[in-house]
Order: sequence, then structure tokens, then C-alpha cells
Amino acid sequence: MRLLVTAIGKRVQLIKHLRKHFEVIGIDCSELVPARFFVSSFYQTVRFSEDSYIDKLLDICQKEKVNIILPLYEQEFILLDAYRKQLKAIGTFLMLSNKTVLATCNDKWATYKFFLDNDINTPKSYISLEEGYNFPLFIKPRTGMGSQQAFKANNTEELYFYFNRIKNPIVQEFVEGKEYTIDCICGMDGRPVSVVPRERLEVRAGEVSKSRTCKDAAIIDAAVDVCEKLGAIGPITIQCIKTAQGDIKFIEINPRVGGGVPLTFEAGVDYGTILKKMAMGEKVEPLIGQFKEITMLRYDEAVFI
Repeated sequence: MRLLVTAIGKRVQLIKHLRKHFEVIGIDCSELVPARFFVSSFYQTVRFSEDSYIDKLLDICQKEKVNIILPLYEQEFILLDAYRKQLKAIGTFLMLSNKTVLATCNDKWATYKFFLDNDINTPKSYISLEEGYNFPLFIKPRTGMGSQQAFKANNTEELYFYFNRIKNPIVQEFVEGKEYTIDCICGMDGRPVSVVPRERLEVRAGEVSKSRTCKDAAIIDAAVDVCEKLGAIGPITIQCIKTAQGDIKFIEINPRVGGGVPLTFEAGVDYGTILKKMAMGEKVEPLIGQFKEITMLRYDEAVFI
């Protein structure tokens, strides 16, 4: 089976795992990406925002007889969803949630409203400046990625400074506690197949560099509830903070595989097999809680060309 991954960048560990099950085709708008040296075929494409992007993608899928597309770049998700039928017509399954789920996840204010509407515990959030804040606060873009332009504001002066410099900001109550990224994968019925919490021990440039899987039953149960109410398909990542008092507050959802997902692979969850079964229309038995507790310490490697 042949799988195409978009925006491969430096996702080498992800590709190494997927190569156990697929012939992996990679695309990226840059040729200077290390992951290109670990895929079976690589194509440099234009940016997703250019008119020819979809035509080039469809051509690649036909030429390479691609069975599944696994997109990684959030800003292209809505565009890809609009061409789901055209991809299906050439035999390519888009491993991506529907437009409603994407709209909920891609806008953090929409995510906040989803949490509120579904009685999911979440920090109080704002998109306009109001009086009576309790500092500190956390401010970030509504559509940001990878912790870019995310800041802690300790007072009114800092809040206004960041608010006026971030495009479409969202302000959230600052929550003290341990931060977790939860790797989830949901079946075609929207129900979770696997849920693996990873404690974020150290983060560098928005991506986790030290992390450990945790069999925290409360977090797993809460994440299952989020997944079932969301109705996503395929891989998603959910972020939450657990306070010292045991409160679990969910802060965002990303409808894609997370950067730290190789830890979940090593903990025993075989995404390759699950994705293949989903694309073939086979039933995937739930694996909730079936993973090892291990720690990941990441380091840089280099490709010389």
C-alpha cells in the first residue's frame, strides 16, 4: 500500500515508522528538508496557497498510485477536504476529519466554544480585552501552530503589549500544572481507537524534546469523552493541563499527528496497521490503555548533501 505524507519537513521518525507498512511518498514546498532522504519518492511542490497546488497533488497521487494521504500542515486541511471526492475518484483516501471538525480545531476560539458547549473543562478564554482579569494570563494566536507567538502575560502592560502585536489573539486563564499532549486515533465512526497521554517534560521551539507516556486513567477517560463528542477521523492530538488538585483542563485540539507521536509508536501503538485497516474499510478494535510507560529523550541528527 502506498501512502503520501504532505509537508514532511523533518518528520523522519514518523516516516521511519510508516515505512514498516507503506511505500511512503513525501512532498514539501522546499527541497531542503531532511525527511526527503527517508521516503521512497519525493516531490517538491508549490505552496498550498498557490492555484496549482491541488492539480500537482492529484497528478502525484495518480502517478504514484497513492492509496492514502496523511496531511501534516494544518493550513492546507480545509483545502484538502474540499477535494476529498476528487481524491477518492482516483483511489486515494484522505486520512483527515471532515470540515466541521477541522473548523472546530483550527480556530482556538471555536475549540473553546466546543469545550463549553459539551461541558468539557477548559480555561476561561477571551478574544477582546476586558476589565477584571486575574493574572497571569496566556496569550497566543487563534490559528497558531507549534507554540509560535505564545506568551505568558503577568500584568496589564504585558497583556496589551502582546495583544496588539499578535494577529487574531486569544487570551486564556493561565493554569499551573503538568501539561500533556494526548495522541489519539479515531476510527471511521468517530470513536477513539487509541488514547495515549504524553507528559511534556521539556519543549524546544514548540516541539517536545523530552516526554513520557502516562497511564493516567482520569486523563484517558476525559480524552475519550472529548473524542466521542468531537467525532474526528484518524489521528488527532489533544492538549490538556492537570493541576496539582487533579483538575484536567483541555486547551486545544489539533486534527493531525503530533510531533512527539514517535513516543506513542515506541510505547506499542502501531499507527501503520490502524491507518491501513481504516483505509481498507476494516474494523479496528479499540486499544484504549494498551501501551507501555516509557520516556523519550530526543536529539538532533544531520543529513549531509
